[in-house]
Amino acid sequence: MASDPGSPAPSTDFPSHAYRFDRRDLARNLTATVGLVLLAGCVALGLLRTGLAGKPALLGDADSTILATKARLASEPSRARIAFVGDSSCLINVDIPTLRAAGIEAVNLGTLSYLGFDAFGLLARRFCESHGGGEVVLVVHPECLRLAQPSAEHRKILETALDLTEPSRSFPTGSAAEALGFEDVRARWIDRALPTSLRGGLGARYGFTRDLQRELLGKGGTLEETANGVAGASTASAEYRIAPRIRSECERFRNLLPPGTRLHLVISPVPHSHALRRHEATVSEMATTVAASLGAEGLRDPLPSILPDTDFGTITHLRPEAARRYTQRLADAMK
Repeated sequence: MASDPGSPAPSTDFPSHAYRFDRRDLARNLTATVGLVLLAGCVALGLLRTGLAGKPALLGDADSTILATKARLASEPSRARIAFVGDSSCLINVDIPTLRAAGIEAVNLGTLSYLGFDAFGLLARRFCESHGGGEVVLVVHPECLRLAQPSAEHRKILETALDLTEPSRSFPTGSAAEALGFEDVRARWIDRALPTSLRGGLGARYGFTRDLQRELLGKGGTLEETANGVAGASTASAEYRIAPRIRSECERFRNLLPPGTRLHLVISPVPHSHALRRHEATVSEMATTVAASLGAEGLRDPLPSILPDTDFGTITHLRPEAARRYTQRLADAMK
């Protein structure tokens, strides 16, 4: 029977649903969840303790990728007879394809200015060990010579990549994920299996850390500069000096090399607008002092310590075309 349209609507004051909250069910669910997390943590810690988790992939960021790839290049036998080691000015400014075209078989083991000279020496020693000797060229920017303190974190990454130390473990000083080993397993498995995107200019150019690694391996360790920041911009001049740490690091570098290894020193150029009036003389004096501490030889023809602003992407790095021209001059000086 149809309801009367004029009759009042049914009352809706009573609840449509009733929920029964059982504290015992909540406790059981929470206990099961926490138990599963702890069990997964125990499995992760067991894998790490027994070594079954493997080595860290070192592909989680650009710096780790560069250091791990340079350790690989230093360790794998090749036709290279000369190893270029040093900071990021070596990494960017020394173009291995240009050297090879000039008949010089070499590898670029340049890394980052965050490392000390003795860390560069670890790569040089590994190269000499895996290649039965060789010649070493240390390439550093004046900025690296005045750096007060190298990065212990980057040194540890390099030593891990060279199998000189056990990978560091993250214990309760950090998050629960670190304490349970999840971060360490991620660094060993997830970073190896899934691509990690890069940021900034490297991200726009290469996309992912695996692509960055492929580029370094394909070009003998050379990486092209992606920035274009110096040309036409005003940059503050810098007064360069040698930090007190350099002398002892030079001695450790030399002691890492096999006896009789020929060693050369190259000081990287700076943009014209960044150089003081006595920059060339200052760099020459610095080179003489550092070379004496290293026991290094000079090149036949000195390389320029100042280049036009238009050659630079940053204060320390040459643009790709300028790097190839600079490397050609380097090749001529080495022949």
